[in-house]
Amino acid sequence: MHVNAKVLFIDLGGIFIGDNLNNAIANFPDMENDVMKELKALGYRVVYKPHEIMKDYNATYNVMYEGKRITNPAGERLGIPLNEIWVSEKWRKYEGYILFHELTEIKFRAKGYGVEDAHYLSENECIRRFHKDSMWREMVVEIHISDVENIVAEIKEKTLK
Repeated sequence: MHVNAKVLFIDLGGIFIGDNLNNAIANFPDMENDVMKELKALGYRVVYKPHEIMKDYNATYNVMYEGKRITNPAGERLGIPLNEIWVSEKWRKYEGYILFHELTEIKFRAKGYGVEDAHYLSENECIRRFHKDSMWREMVVEIHISDVENIVAEIKEKTLK
């Protein structure tokens, strides 16, 4: 597993320094600035949308990456224009983490992983990288609470019909 983690990190274009993944993560450059530079270099536009539109997705995309169109059912359902990443305005303060996740997911999709697998592989990369970061942990809790509130509201709405 240790070898797979190293290969996975290198595959994503990360900078590997040291003998193990933990050293590589500790030496990774400023994540938020790097993500924004990479998105700009790729020609992607980040668009903030009202949470009411994005509440079922939080963030999603429709982009060209390495000559492949990469999107998902949410991106298609919302009709996201090419080379845009949409994020709920509710999560703007967590922009760096969310965009890192989305970009990492896009890279996994380009390597041939399905939507769900790419999502969980990206989540795993975020956990590896940010698990000790208090702001990231705060974001995870806030998003989980919001998701549960949305689901409960949908259940109540169905019950009232």
